[in-house]
Parts: sequence; C-alpha cells; structure tokens
Amino acid sequence: MEYVSTRGGPGAVDFEGALFSGYAPDGGLFMPSAVPQLDAPALRRWSAFSYPRLVKELCSLFVAAELVPRNVLDGTSGDTGSSAIESVRGQKNMDIFVLLPHGLCSQIQELQMTTVIEENVHVFAAHGNSDEIDEPIKELFADADFARKHNLMSLNSVNWSRIMVQIAHHFYAYFQCAPSLDTTPLPVVEIVVPTGGGGNITAGCIAQKMGLPIRLVAVVNSNDIIHRAVQHGDFSLSGDVKATLASAMDIQEPYNMERILWLLSDGDSSLIKTLMEQFNVSKSLKLPEDLHRKLAQTLGSCAASDKDIVRVMRRCWEENCYLLCPHSAVAAHYHYAQLGCGSRSTPRCCLAPASAAKFRDAVLRAGLVPDVPPEISVLTTLETRSTPLKRGEDWAKTLRERIEDVARRRKT
Repeated sequence: MEYVSTRGGPGAVDFEGALFSGYAPDGGLFMPSAVPQLDAPALRRWSAFSYPRLVKELCSLFVAAELVPRNVLDGTSGDTGSSAIESVRGQKNMDIFVLLPHGLCSQIQELQMTTVIEENVHVFAAHGNSDEIDEPIKELFADADFARKHNLMSLNSVNWSRIMVQIAHHFYAYFQCAPSLDTTPLPVVEIVVPTGGGGNITAGCIAQKMGLPIRLVAVVNSNDIIHRAVQHGDFSLSGDVKATLASAMDIQEPYNMERILWLLSDGDSSLIKTLMEQFNVSKSLKLPEDLHRKLAQTLGSCAASDKDIVRVMRRCWEENCYLLCPHSAVAAHYHYAQLGCGSRSTPRCCLAPASAAKFRDAVLRAGLVPDVPPEISVLTTLETRSTPLKRGEDWAKTLRERIEDVARRRKT
C-alpha cells in the first residue's frame, strides 16, 4: 500500500513514510492511494472477530510492517494527549511533546497530562485554542529536514495511523448493531459521530468506501463548520472558536475535512490543493456544487448547543441511569431528535468518546452528581509540570529548541 498527499505532492510514500510524519511536505494529509474493498462474504466473516482481531485484520490491509518511532509531537484538544502520554511515558527510545490549550480542556484532562513527570514527557500549556496550537506543529513538519533529523511523527488524527485504527470503530459498531447479516443486501446501520477535528468521521467515510453499509451523521457543537459544509456547502469560519461544554470539539478548522473532500473528489489532488490554499488564505470557502452534493449524500449532520447537551445528559440519566460525557451527549442529541420524528426503521449507534468523570462542570450543569473514581480524584493532589506558551511568543521556535535540547542530551 502506498500513501499520497491530498494535495498531490511529489512521490508516494510507504506506510513507514506516512507513520513517521504528520502533515505531508506540501501541507496536505496522507491517504492510501487506493481504498481496499470488502464484499458481503468478507463482512460476514469479519463479524465473528473479537475487537482486537478486527483491528489486526483491518490494519493488515494498510500496513506492511510494525514500526517504532522515536519522537512524538501531539496537539490535543482534550483526550488524545493523555492517551498518547500514557502509551509512551517512561520509554527510553521515545520522547513526546504535547501542546494543550490551557484553560480550554477540563481540569481533569489537563491534570492527566501535567501530572506525568517522566523525563521523556514534555507538556506545553498554550494560551490559545485548538486551532492555534496546530500552527506550530504544521510549521515543524513543513521543515522536512528537521522532521527527518529528529524522527518526528504526529499522534493526533493528522497522522494516517490514527485514522486507520479508528476505521475499526465503525466496523465493530456495525457488527454489534446490525440485526442480521444473513440478508441480501446487508442491512444498513446509522452511525452518529461526535465531530471536532473530523478524524473519526473520516474513518467512517473510508469504512463506507470499503463497502461497509453504514449511514454516517456528523454531529457538532456550536463550532459548526462541518454542519454548515454538509448542509450548505459553506466551509468558512464563523468568528472565534466558541468555548462549549464539549471542549474537545471546540475546533473551527477541522483539518480532516481535507481528507473527506479528497475521497469524495476521487482523489483529485489538484482540486483539493486549490480549495485548501484558498481556505488557508481567506478562511472562507464555498464548496463546488458537485463536491457539496457528494458530501451531502455521504453525511448527515446536526449541531447541539450547550443547552441541548445538558438536557440530553439529564434525559439519558433519568431514562437509562447512564451518565453521558458532554461529547457523547452531542451524538445522543441527534438520536433523541430523531425519536421525536418517529424515525426508528434503521438501527442507530451513537459513538461515545469519553468518560463523564472528566467533565465535572458539565455534569453539575445538568443537575447530576459526578461519579469520580479514586484514580481521577487523586490527580488534584499530585505535582504538575508544564511549559507555558504565551501569546505573542514564537511557539514553533520554543518547540524546536526543546526538541533539539532533548536530542543533545540523549547523545551525551
């Protein structure tokens, strides 16, 4: 399997080239040059797999070999950073550099990152939003010599490997929710995806392209650029990023939309390069009519306000005794709205990305009682460590200097 840039940069790379990177050198994102196809018999066979086996089978379609990177660079709007840190903390052959939007994650999300004191973990608390912390990361990856010298890779959904594994979510959800796989054609399942940067919904689009019979719905919070793109072809910023209860989705520039548009344009890199360059300059883009039509056929969409989120959290608790996190509640908002329309013919799965234990303020806003396990409560008593990135400073320069300093110390 070869991987190409969505903007048509020179030359394809193998999986190693896509893994040991973030953005492609031309500013695009890596995608497989061809999407593998699965027929109904293959899907029926996969339906018997456990989740780990399913992930392994799926990845075998895209990966030739397992590789171990040395440095990881991650920008996070919430949960990716702590997950990435946990996977590499204490490792001798790898350092991780995490940028978080200070004050815009929940307290627990920040503490899960800043209380990790291992020497190979470097956390930067940026005084900016999730879109702004992506900029210095783009700048470092655009310096191909620097990225290659220090073996940089990204661990958020800029990196293809993250999207690849998320494809398995959709297959697993389908197999859990499909009433029967004995019919022809196979039944359709609707999968509702809480959407910020667009990684998981991109994975769903690829799963759909592979032959999985799913209907996808992208549900956003008040930062509704994807919803407007689906409904009206309007891929434009609408003022500043709005702080919401679903903070990990507080994103106005969902970079994975570039992958979705590339997929729907049948890999027209020239078109995508033109569109993305226009958006990067003006932050405003009207999708071409044909591309918008394909997007609207591929995705449904919906937006949820903070009022919707707390109402849904309360309703789910009252009806099911289940405590939703605010991001999961964004998806459940769509589900409850459809129930009100009497729409029950298609099985539906709402993806739930996080635990409510990390969002105490949202739980209290919903008039509910937080259920915080001891391992989360103890975080408030631990020492913290992070490097501030203040507005007006050159964040890319600070990151570059820290990475070079770590490299020097490793040589001595």
